[in-house]
Amino acid sequence: MAKKLILLSIATTFLAVGCVAFPEDGGYYNGQYDNRYDRRYDRDYDNRYDHNHNRQRWEYQQRQQRIELERRQREHDRKQWEQKRQQEAQWDQRRQEADRKNREELRKKAEEQRQKRAEWDRKKSEQQRERVQNQRQKYAEQRKQQQENRQQRWSDRHKD
Repeated sequence: MAKKLILLSIATTFLAVGCVAFPEDGGYYNGQYDNRYDRRYDRDYDNRYDHNHNRQRWEYQQRQQRIELERRQREHDRKQWEQKRQQEAQWDQRRQEADRKNREELRKKAEEQRQKRAEWDRKKSEQQRERVQNQRQKYAEQRKQQQENRQQRWSDRHKD
């Protein structure tokens, strides 16, 4: 009985190894399954692989398009920011130039007003001086006249 059992297990082993090692359709090549000659290889193929592959390719393309769109948007935003910054710099420069001109004009006007005021003060003081001088002359003439009148009255009184 043991002999039968050993013989049966050896026969099963040879048959199993023989089928795998020497297939009839040549499915194994260099230790790998070769499907070039297997007509049944594509029998259960229902395009799931193609659908998955196409979906993955579509998702990849969508992702690349989104990335490119975002890059273009960032580039567009950067250009707009740069243009806005340049415009603001130009506006600031124009404003500073206008402020400088305005300050220069105000300074000139203030200088002109100061000169006019100084001229007016000079004329006023000159007029005051002339008026005072005229008053002194009048006063001096009046005193001289009074003295002459006194002299004449005195001489008239002493003549008699």
